[in-house]
Amino acid sequence: MIHSKIIDQLLSTLPKNKTIESTVSGLFFYCADRPSDMVSYIQEPSICIVLQGEREIYLGAECQYFDDSHLMFCPVNIPISVHIEQATIEKPVIVLSMKLNLATIREVLAKIPTKQSIDERHLGIKWQLEDTVLSAFERLIDLLNYPNDIEFLSLLIQQEIYYRLLMAQQGEKLRQLVVNGSHTHRITQATDWLKAHLGEPVMIEDLASSCGMSVSGFHQHFKEITQLSPLQYQKSLRLMEARRLIQLGEEQISQIAMQVGYESPSQFSREYKRLFGISPSSELI
Repeated sequence: MIHSKIIDQLLSTLPKNKTIESTVSGLFFYCADRPSDMVSYIQEPSICIVLQGEREIYLGAECQYFDDSHLMFCPVNIPISVHIEQATIEKPVIVLSMKLNLATIREVLAKIPTKQSIDERHLGIKWQLEDTVLSAFERLIDLLNYPNDIEFLSLLIQQEIYYRLLMAQQGEKLRQLVVNGSHTHRITQATDWLKAHLGEPVMIEDLASSCGMSVSGFHQHFKEITQLSPLQYQKSLRLMEARRLIQLGEEQISQIAMQVGYESPSQFSREYKRLFGISPSSELI
């Protein structure tokens, strides 16, 4: 459990019901003092920790609960839906997220002993939050009180965080993210391609081949890492980007549907409502 002094510090400075980036680059906070409806977005590669309270994370049809006993490890861009059922002014939900810095992870990995490889398949995104990791994050948060020290010390503390994670029981997943040729690294290449080519049709056989994997192996490892099949993943990315564009209000809904790869407006509307619970046109009301 995080120290109450850190919680009090955050509550005194964080705006409510809004995501902000702190003065430590790549470190974000969200503080909710009321329950929230389901919110869907693409979580960038990151470590996320619920410092106080609880939130529900949906990946496809699967729901996982996170409190301060576990962290969420997202090795790739993952489309998630988040629900906060209980949050009050007296006890807000506080969430921290830190973007993964692959260059720093490689630097740390090069300096530590090689561990015996373990099975990647059963680790998922939910990791036990070890005390040593939480302690390092507490010092990173406390650094916000010392602006002149951030530039120098934040990198050192983040290096320790990666070291602690790499040496933990579940650290093999983080190692595999930066090891060329690993399953995780190959799936990362695939998810990056899908995000960069949202509106284009995709042949799974071609995508698997470009990653140097068989179709069956590609499907298996893709779902282990993202909790979604490649086509489910692509659909979620498309719909979340469409929602962002619709809410900007700068283009027609039919144009946006085509832009993210839908040829049929009716299919787009059906799948949009299935994911978000409302029709695309309702976003404009």
